Amino acid sequence: MVARRGSARGASTLGCLFTIMILMAVLYYGLDAGRLYWDFYKFQDEMETSARFASTQTDDQIRKHLKGVAQDLGLPAEAQRIVIRRIQHTPLISIHSQYTVELVLPFKRKEITLRPVAEIRQ
Repeated sequence: MVARRGSARGASTLGCLFTIMILMAVLYYGLDAGRLYWDFYKFQDEMETSARFASTQTDDQIRKHLKGVAQDLGLPAEAQRIVIRRIQHTPLISIHSQYTVELVLPFKRKEITLRPVAEIRQ
């Protein structure tokens, strides 16, 4: 006959529940951090696209477009301070910005400074 141990019966359920709770916490906070970096990369990609077509647009047109993109992404107002440099002797355009976002983690808030940059040789 097989003897059963009554005390070990719920241990696997409790271990699985604990693992699921940890996984959900990591997913919850990871999604927030992922969203911040996703917006950063989308903004930087739009900067690179604007830099590629900069020969057909003025700096004011580029700046206006990128400010609209920053607003659409919900970036802080400081992200709309966009610096555009055109260097004539080496056909180069540089577009950059800087902004700070707050990442809320359990028991801690962390400020992260993001600096999207696009430099394209034309």
